[in-house]
Amino acid sequence: MIPRLDISFPLRRQITFWFGKAYSSQEGEYLLNHARTGIVMALRAALSNGGRVGVVAYNCHTVANAIVAAGCEPVFVDVTEDLHIDTSYLSSLQMDALIVTNLFGVRNDINLIRAAQPNAILIVDNAHGYGLPAEGDFTVYSINQGKFPSLGEGGILMVNNSEYLATIDNQYIYLPYYSKCQVVKLYMMMMIKSWMHIPIVYSLITRHLKSRRVIHYKENIKMKCMAKGVNHLYTSILPSVPRQIAKQRQNAQYIADHLINKKIATNVWYGDNAFMAIVRCDNPKQLYQYFAQYGIETSTHFAKAIEWAKHFGYVEGMCPMSEILIKELVMIPTYKKLKL
Repeated sequence: MIPRLDISFPLRRQITFWFGKAYSSQEGEYLLNHARTGIVMALRAALSNGGRVGVVAYNCHTVANAIVAAGCEPVFVDVTEDLHIDTSYLSSLQMDALIVTNLFGVRNDINLIRAAQPNAILIVDNAHGYGLPAEGDFTVYSINQGKFPSLGEGGILMVNNSEYLATIDNQYIYLPYYSKCQVVKLYMMMMIKSWMHIPIVYSLITRHLKSRRVIHYKENIKMKCMAKGVNHLYTSILPSVPRQIAKQRQNAQYIADHLINKKIATNVWYGDNAFMAIVRCDNPKQLYQYFAQYGIETSTHFAKAIEWAKHFGYVEGMCPMSEILIKELVMIPTYKKLKL
């Protein structure tokens, strides 16, 4: 079975992990262990005394954890049917900052959001949107295994507002690096995940184990600089990113055309980098079964998002469209050509 997420770690990347060339970051660019680390740093720089931070309810629990770790309070906002932040009521909410999440690479209109919240610090969350431009006061990207590009424990913070450069610099110099033991552990974990996602192993073992996994909603954010091995991988992958995005867009369009022609779905779309194809349907299980016959895993994404959000103050009904979409959106892999 083709896994929904790309967790591959081929031999050439294993060699690059240890012996690759180091990446030279540009001014305002900070290489971190996770995107969530960048969110914490940005909030601490902009809101040193804490504050109210808007965040999409349809999201990963790590984002809310990052808000809390920065000493701030999450304020949940809804999305529209096409996964953009709902600006129709955004101006009525009191917030000091807003995390603009470009879900699955679907880009928000930063100007509309800025108009609705002119005084809020804007942190653009491109954890799904590598390849999208750096916007707002800060932008974070993720290159974790399973993201795009799928490299390992890695995140990038871009500081777009020079007012905060000195404060971020002061935080960055105190971030710990991975120890040698931690680098070896990271390498081994990446290897194990890769082995577990070999199609035959995944079909027989891994996907069944995933359903039993317990997720801790509140967790401590461990903040570090990017591991050298992931830094090497990042350097090596950069030239091929535009080509891979083009392939993903072709693959996503192929999926969309197939589903529409077969009249299996009427609403199929994808973001700028086509991280995944997004399908809205009344019966997700039927779609899972359809793709399973071709050996392709499909699934909802952030299926427990509302349950996670409740641990951070969310009350059911706050974001009605998010509650609907979580149940009706199915994600289909685009990192490789599918045969349907």
